[in-house]
Order: sequence, then C-alpha cells, then structure tokens
Amino acid sequence: MTHKINTLQLGPIAKRSLLGVAIASALHAPVSLAQEETKAKDDQVEVIEVKGFTSSLKASMLDKKASDVVYDGITAEDLGKFPDQNVAESLQRITGVAIDRSGGEGQFITVRGFGPDFNTVLVNGRQIATENQGRAFSFDTLPAELISGAKVYKSPLASMQEGGIGSTVEITTARPFAFDGFKAVASVKGMYEDISEETTPQMSGLITNTFADGKLGVLAAASFQQRKLQTNMLETRYWRPGVSITDRSELDNPAYADNAQFNGVYIPQNFDQIVDLVDRERTSGNLVVQYAPNDDMTLTLDGLYSKFEVDSDAHSVGHWFSDSNLDNMSFTDNGSLSGVTSTVVDGVGGATDFIRRRYGRDVEIQAFGANFEWLVNDNLTANIDISTSTAEDTSGGANFFTVVGYNNEYSVDYSGSIPSLTVAGGDAALQTPSLGRMHYNERNGFDTEDTISEYRADFTWVPDSDNAFYKVDFGLYYQDREKTNTRRFASACNVYCGYTFDLPDELLTVFTAKNYFGGVPNQWLTYDPEAFFNYATSDAAVQQIADATGLDFADVRATIDATNIANPQPSNDSFVVGEEVLSAYAQFYFSTEISDMPLDVNFGFRYSETDTSVDGTSQIVRDLQPIPNDPSDLNVVYETEAGAPVNETNSYSSLLPNVNVKLQLTDDLYLRYAYSETLTRPMMDDLVPVFNVTVSRPGNLQAQAGNTALQPYSATSWDVSLEWYYDDTSYFSAAAFNKEVEDFIANDTADESLFLDSGEYVFSVLRPRNGEALEVEGLELAWLHTLESGFGIQANATIVNSDAEFSLPGLGNSQNITLFYEKDAFQARVALNNRETFMQEAISTLGGTEPRFTETYTQVDMSVSYDVNETFTVFFEGINITDEELTRRGRLSEQFVQQVADGSRYAVGVRATF
Repeated sequence: MTHKINTLQLGPIAKRSLLGVAIASALHAPVSLAQEETKAKDDQVEVIEVKGFTSSLKASMLDKKASDVVYDGITAEDLGKFPDQNVAESLQRITGVAIDRSGGEGQFITVRGFGPDFNTVLVNGRQIATENQGRAFSFDTLPAELISGAKVYKSPLASMQEGGIGSTVEITTARPFAFDGFKAVASVKGMYEDISEETTPQMSGLITNTFADGKLGVLAAASFQQRKLQTNMLETRYWRPGVSITDRSELDNPAYADNAQFNGVYIPQNFDQIVDLVDRERTSGNLVVQYAPNDDMTLTLDGLYSKFEVDSDAHSVGHWFSDSNLDNMSFTDNGSLSGVTSTVVDGVGGATDFIRRRYGRDVEIQAFGANFEWLVNDNLTANIDISTSTAEDTSGGANFFTVVGYNNEYSVDYSGSIPSLTVAGGDAALQTPSLGRMHYNERNGFDTEDTISEYRADFTWVPDSDNAFYKVDFGLYYQDREKTNTRRFASACNVYCGYTFDLPDELLTVFTAKNYFGGVPNQWLTYDPEAFFNYATSDAAVQQIADATGLDFADVRATIDATNIANPQPSNDSFVVGEEVLSAYAQFYFSTEISDMPLDVNFGFRYSETDTSVDGTSQIVRDLQPIPNDPSDLNVVYETEAGAPVNETNSYSSLLPNVNVKLQLTDDLYLRYAYSETLTRPMMDDLVPVFNVTVSRPGNLQAQAGNTALQPYSATSWDVSLEWYYDDTSYFSAAAFNKEVEDFIANDTADESLFLDSGEYVFSVLRPRNGEALEVEGLELAWLHTLESGFGIQANATIVNSDAEFSLPGLGNSQNITLFYEKDAFQARVALNNRETFMQEAISTLGGTEPRFTETYTQVDMSVSYDVNETFTVFFEGINITDEELTRRGRLSEQFVQQVADGSRYAVGVRATF
C-alpha cells in the first residue's frame, strides 16, 4: 500500500502549491511544526520518494516555494542518507546560518548573527533537553543517519514555540507511514584522521515496514560512530589591557625611567602548546510505531536515544608571564607586546609548566513522545502531542587540570602569524624529568541534568464556504522544564603551589606531538594524572612536605585530606532553574487575488506566560570588619562559610503577533513579506542567585552576581524577499531582513547597597541586566542552478550588520558554494563554506576581561559515490580537504589567542538499500 498524504480543503489559490507540499510531507513527520500540511477531504496525492542529491535539492526548493513563511530547508537524499556527516554542517549551507565546531564537527549554529542560545531547535516539533548549561542545542549529539530533514524558519507562525529570535529549527526523523511497505538500509565506513593517523569504524542501519493492510507501521534505526582524533593548538588564554610595566633589562640604565617604562600596554598571560587526544563515541537509535485504525486517525509513538562520550585528554607545555620578570620587550604601534623574554630573579620568575587536562563530555539523551492526529469531521482536525526528554552530562568531578613544572627563562616572539618559542637550555630542558616539581592540581567539571515535559493541543478548522478565508489554526501549549547544574571542584593548590616539592622522576616521561606546528618544540615531559594524584596524596609526599616545612606529619595529612581532592564536592555556583510556560495561539489564513496575482496572507497571535524559579547556594554577606594592621582591606564575614540555600522567582508574559504575505507576481516569481515579534528567554546561568564579593577594599567594594529578575530579550522583525523559480530545479532568491532587539541582556555595573551588621555599604556590582538595544539588518542571496548534463551549482551569501555600540557574538558574513554532478549511477560534489571574521565572545571564557575574535575560516568538503547496482553504493568522503586551521585573535588583530588544527578526515564506505 502506498501511503497517501491527505490535506484539508485548501483555498482556491492555495491548491496550486499542493504538489510541493506533498513532496515535502513525504519526507517529514505527519504533522509539521507550522501545520502547513493538513488532511484533505477530497484531494489525495501519492507520496513522492526522494532519491539522490539533485532530487533532495528539488524537494527542498518546492517546500520553500509552497511555504507560508520565510523558510529554508534540507532534505535527506534517501532513507538514512543526509547530505553531510553532521546536521549542523548541512545547515551551514543555508543562507544566514553559520556554525561553531568542536573537534572539527559542527556543534552549535548561529542564524542571522544570533548565536546558539537565540535559536529554538525542535526534533519532530518538540524541544529536546540539552546537556549545556544554557539553552543551546548541541547538534553533535545526534547522528545525521537518523535525520530525514531539517528546516530553518526565519519568520514564525503563531503555532511555533516562542524562544528563537534568530530562528526556529525543526529536525525531523523518518516515519514508517512515509514509505510504502518494507524498506531497509545499512551503511559501514572507515574514517581516517590525518593528524592522529587513526582509522575508526562508523555504521548505521534503518528498517521500516507496514502491516495490517497499511494500518500499522514500525521503524527502527541505530547508529554507531567512533573517532580517534588529535587536535593541535597554540594558545594565549587572554591579554591583560592597561598594564604599566618596567623592562628589567633596563633597570641598571640611569635613563630607564624615561625609555623602559611602558604604560597602558597589552601583556599576554601565557603561551601554551597543546595536543588534545580525543576519543569520541556516539551510540544512537530511535523507534517509531504508527497506527491508523482508519483514514481519520493516526497514532504515533516514538523514542529517541543518544549516548555521546568524549574523552579529551590533553598534553600541554605552557609558559607563564609575570610582569616583574619580563625584559627585552617590544610592542606594536597599538601597544600589544610583540616580543619578550621571561627571566628568573632570586629563584622566582617565569615558569615552564607541563600540564595535563581532561575535557570530558559524558552525555545521554532520551526522548519519548506520543502524537494523536484525528480528522474529527470535514472541517476540524485535532492533533494532541505529549512528550518528555532528559539530557545528562555526568562528567562533573571526572575532569582534571594538573601542573608539574619549574622556574625557567624563555623568549616568545609574537610578531609572526603564530608565536615562536625559545627555551633556556634548548628543547632538551623540556625533556629532563629531574626538573619537574609539583605545582597545581584540581578535579573539576559540571554535572548537568535537563528535563523537559511538553503538552500541546493543536487544531485546524476549515470553513465550508469556498472563499478568501480558508483556514484557522489554534491551540494550547504547556512546558515544564528543570535544569540542574552542579559544579564539582577540589584542589590542593594551597599545599603544592610554588614548584617547591619534587615529583619522582619515574613518573615523568617524554611526550611527542605528531604532525605539530613548526617554530615550537614538539617534545616535552608528561605524566599519568592519576599517578600524580596518587603520589600527591601519598605518605611519601606528606613526609616530603613535612621535612621541607618543619610541619607535623599529621597536620600536613589533615590539610591534604581536607581538600577532598579525591572526591570533589558541589560548589556554591551550582543551581537549579525551573521554568513553566503556558501559551495559546491562533493563526488565520486567507487566499485571494490582486490583479490576477494569487495572494496568500496569514496572521496570528501567540500569548505566553512564563514562571521561573531558581534555587542555588550563596554565601550571604553578614558584615565587613577591619583587618588589624591592614587598613587597605576589609574582612568579609559570611552567615556560614558553606553558604545558604537561596530561592528566587520571576514571572512575565508576552503577546507576540505575526504576519506573513506571499504574492505570486507570475507563475515563477514570488514576493514575500513577514512581520513578527519574538522573544528569547534569559540564559539560565545568568539567573543564578549568587553574590560573590570580588574586592573588599574600603571605598572600592566590588561584587559579581546573577539576576533572577531578568526579562526576556524581545525583538521586532521584518523580512522582504523575492524568489524566482525559473526551472524545475533552479531558482534565485534575494531577501532583506531587519531585527530590532530590546531588553538585550549585558553584564553591567551599578551601585547597590547592602545593609550589614555594622551599617550600610555600597558595592559596585557586576551582574547581567536588561536595557541594551540593538538593530541587526542583513541581506541574503541564494542561487540553485542545474543542467540536463547532470552538473549543478548551489551558492549563497549572507551579509549582516549591526548598529550596536557593543559587538554581538556570532555576527558576521558568510558564503557557500557547492558544485555537484549527478548522472545515472555516479554522483560527486565539492562544497566550500566561508565564514568571515566575527566576535566569538564578548568576554573570553578562557579568562580575563577581553573579547575573543575568530578570523575568517574557509572549509572545503567533498564526496563521491557510485551505485554498483540497485542495492549497493560505494562512496568516498573528505572533510576539510585543504587542511584549514582556525585562528582566534584578541581585541587587536596582532593579539594572538589561538591556532587550532583539527586536520582533514576521509571516509570510505558502502551503503546497501533493500
């Protein structure tokens, strides 16, 4: 039995787009996010199955043409075959979309200059829990083999969940009723990483069938992916601005006060060489059961599971810059240090550090849903959906940061595109175990748990009369969400810091960095971190400290045990955010003509109420007391050292209108206009009710805090686009857009009074606050052209700009070009993606107070496949085949921050379809 797509009676003009809707519906869930595909009482259209890259482009083009909103999408080339190895990497080829990578894989998306937290991502119309501390969705947790399509809605309908100022992204997985009877697919490939020189397996399988004369359908899919990669990095964590410093080489020069004192300059904090050896393993699956007892009812039950384990084991050698030990300094015209030598003075000075880090992600996602679609009568369709999802990252306390090193002299040259390093004693000094001294150790990480439960009731009513008004969508939506973030931390720095105590030579070995950067050493000391921790807490280490300090053995043992270094405890910046959302909406659809030109108009309203509750632990300040013999500082007295539970709540409501207009100027030319008001709720980690005193000097009291009272970002947007569909699989479009954002949240300082035991104190408090405003405008150009010969080109460009006095992270231009050939059994394509320079972070998460920028990055991917017969296809894939490296800078272009090389990777495999 061939499954049919039924649509409710459409308006006289809307019926002209039925074919495009049918093609798209065959590839997506039974009821789309926007409810653009509904059941018909008369017209029935057979499913059109998409197979091949060109036909997937055609399906997406027809879907765009038929859409009631400003929209772009990607369709799977075949069951279980997405155009790229990663959903985010496919989305980056859409106008307005850019991505951030982790380990060379797409992880987060930015749409029209708005970063990951400003884009709502849905899977089968449902919001899925994420393991991140905020709202961003990690695309690398889902394998592309489970995905049948992805849509990016740039203008909303009232039926869409609010929350995405940038966009709403809907990812769909396959459904058994989208196929006629039995079908199965399996693929196996080997992935080679050119830096690590490792080859790992990746495999997937999907099977679907219908039973009971097409009334029952079952689909099951599974995917396993493994990678062993090596990421090479050079890194200056941050630059310190406004530094006044004296060059030590001129201290004996009588004139040094005039020519060797530098004021208001930028000094780098460190220079690290890092090799990150990463094991990635992703195991995923989904199961879908559909039952249609008759033509009017369909019940869908589905479950999705994904486990993503990342064991990131970094070997580093680092060099730290201390102001009092720097000489031979040179600076650029902008005041950034371009060359320096770090010296050792009286046994103290710069340090060579051998660092071991683990950045782990142990993520597990589970999602379950039930959907009931019911054609109540010829006029009314009901769709009831219930879902729940959980995401957990249990890496808290399993990550570590350890340092073994020694005081040393070295020179770093920042004048080139990447720094170069010279170490006293030559490279051999980095390989001498007897130099190693214990310095720093910590165990850290976050345990994050996110739970989302959703309930929605959507209805579509169609009038009997065949007039301009042909449909109304209306419904209710409720979401209950709770995100728990527990930071675990323990350190014995108070015992070991200072490079005083020896680490046995037998624990230190030499690490060799394969395929590393030039101009810097590629061998240095390393060690097993667990062996380091074991020795640091051993009786031998305790005795060494006692002998060196004259302290009692028992006292040293008690001090080390009190650090809980073996069992990290939750810290005060842990939090639980609860969020309840209740929404109601209505969307009205009209279809008419103006001067014989078909006109489709829809408008609607969505009303939403949000209640938040934030629980955390904060050290409550009780008093400030003088410190004997030190009038320059005050002692902060807390209610309890461990902190006290804090609970704060907030509520707000929003009415969000929208209008979408589509005018068919000719058979091939469409003009669109869209207006909407949207919101994005505050980042969850900004809501944490903590208050931390950072400076306690009289007359200069400072603190940092969260802000539970934050209101959502609110935006007013409009879009105008012109689309020319000049051939069956060819079109050109141009779109202009504008977004005015109010209540933009930014970290800001304001005076706040605290009434303590000894009186009123005024603190300068840095906390996230509403109040900023910005305007983002842009232009999107897209072109798809195919030839009968099988050749084709897909190209687009996005230009964005903002009038904000502050930079918007993620804002930047991008371009894409894909050249492809598909004829008979052979298919080949080369895709280029270019993302121009943009600000990564307003305040770098690597430390300091300065921004971090990512320079222009161009990546080229390719794929070739050949259909051996109707069953088997062999393929070859290459990712980043030009071996592009990522470069990050500070506020000034000459301020080196990071060079990241993930290398190229290649895959060879076979795919079987039954």
